[in-house]
Amino acid sequence: LLSNPLFSVYGSVFKSSKPISLTEAETEYKVTCIVHLFQSHVVFEFKCTNTIEEQVLEDISVSMEMIEGVDFLAENSTISLDRMPLGDEGSTFVIFDRKEGVFEQAKFSCILRFTSKEIDPATGEPEEEGYDDEYTLEDVDLKLTDYLRPTNISNFKKAWDSLSEECECSSDYDIGKREGLQQAVEMVINIIGCQPCEGTEAVPPNSRSHSTLLSGVCIGESQVLIRTNFGLDELNNVTMKITARSERLDISELVHAIISNS
Repeated sequence: LLSNPLFSVYGSVFKSSKPISLTEAETEYKVTCIVHLFQSHVVFEFKCTNTIEEQVLEDISVSMEMIEGVDFLAENSTISLDRMPLGDEGSTFVIFDRKEGVFEQAKFSCILRFTSKEIDPATGEPEEEGYDDEYTLEDVDLKLTDYLRPTNISNFKKAWDSLSEECECSSDYDIGKREGLQQAVEMVINIIGCQPCEGTEAVPPNSRSHSTLLSGVCIGESQVLIRTNFGLDELNNVTMKITARSERLDISELVHAIISNS
């Protein structure tokens, strides 16, 4: 991504999402999306593959419309993909300016737009004239977890004590019935997406209570630390208390927003 001079001026990528499929497996076009988060920009990369033997696609782009979210993103530009022959993969990009210091989620509707040219069976070359076409894709999300990245620390207590209690946020949650605490711990780690510390991701057998320590960094390189305390009753119902500390209170609140929205 950073080999493109346009993106290199945005600085380093804070986080890239896993590829998200936006088309069904049996459809004529395959499109996946990767969300790249920079300090003040969001780049949506759409990887496209043409699977139809009788045509070549040209001037490929994706138009995006925000259908959920607040006014913290402004569309900057689109980088089209010039040509997509059979079985070949290429990327088109949509770039948004992001208001720094805002941690909000958003949902976009997406339409793949392109010029389709039929292949001349006699020459194997595309015809000169084509026609404009479009294909509706699945929606794309900018998630709250995109603002957090796991990070390792050597001494959780020392790091925790270095952060102010004024930037601490705590709340209780009822997780519901689970097979055991290990299942609940793994679920919460996957939801938040931060790094377990000091082996606390492993729950001793038959435990009725457990504490897990998590460490991450928020976009802007602000550290965020999380204490999770789990309890299991006689009916296998799990309760959890989460306490988050960061350099900013709104980052600690972001952790709870992630849990509340999961």
